[in-house]
Amino acid sequence: MRQSVYDDAKERQNSRITRPKVLLVVGHPSIGAALETLLRIEDRFEVRRAQSIEQAVAGLEGWPADLALVDGVLVPNGRTEELAMPAIVLSGNAADGKRLVSRFAEGRGWLRKDATAEEFRAAIDRALGGRGVWARSDRGLALVVVAVAVLLIALAIAWYALRLRG
Repeated sequence: MRQSVYDDAKERQNSRITRPKVLLVVGHPSIGAALETLLRIEDRFEVRRAQSIEQAVAGLEGWPADLALVDGVLVPNGRTEELAMPAIVLSGNAADGKRLVSRFAEGRGWLRKDATAEEFRAAIDRALGGRGVWARSDRGLALVVVAVAVLLIALAIAWYALRLRG
């Protein structure tokens, strides 16, 4: 399981938090910038962009992405793409999305191009097997663990108080 750790503590205050690396493969600069901004809003993902599948295959200066979001218009006809990471295809409709994702060796599904930030986050978490930092299920589990710990402490204090009374 590959996860990233920020190397430069001056870059962000949360320098030791691991976050999935997401590569946006989008040809149009404005659309790529908008999607990058959308993914960076919650500061859950490390995001970089490539403008073509060839650029993504060549790699981005030793930056191994955990997942690629690939614009469906960049997927060529008739060949299987061999990206070094799983991929989600961005498409306008389900039929095209399903057809295009089958062209990736590690296709993990498709997503509408106009998806909301929540839909992007959920799709990325599903594709990565829930590895996102503090996913909702992790928060729920943490809350249950804290509640059980508080209950055990309260029971221990009550038992101790009853023992002191005799």
